[in-house]
Amino acid sequence: MADEFKSHVGEIVSQTMAREWIDKYDRERRTDKVTDTKSVFYGRDVLLKILSRDGCAGISFFYALKPNENNKDTLNLVLVGTREDGTLMWSEDGKGGQYYAFEFGTPCPPYCAI
Repeated sequence: MADEFKSHVGEIVSQTMAREWIDKYDRERRTDKVTDTKSVFYGRDVLLKILSRDGCAGISFFYALKPNENNKDTLNLVLVGTREDGTLMWSEDGKGGQYYAFEFGTPCPPYCAI
């Protein structure tokens, strides 16, 4: 478990490969194309706010089910800063201080650029 949570974890993937994986998910998992989540956008400021915390090595992206305006559970992402030892930075002091889990990104659908 020495390198699982280091700041260098992750690799570039080609656009072709990324599109193949995205399209496969779209075909196989998004049964309702009108409401099922295709992507979630988070702004630079939020990402930098998480990454700027002392001891933060990266961000863990959690899949979550969240009710939409029609009360249908839709796939969502919750972002949590993560230390090199793999612990999640739920709060600054571990005692319920300021929380650093982020949600409320811009979902597609209904807001889609692609």
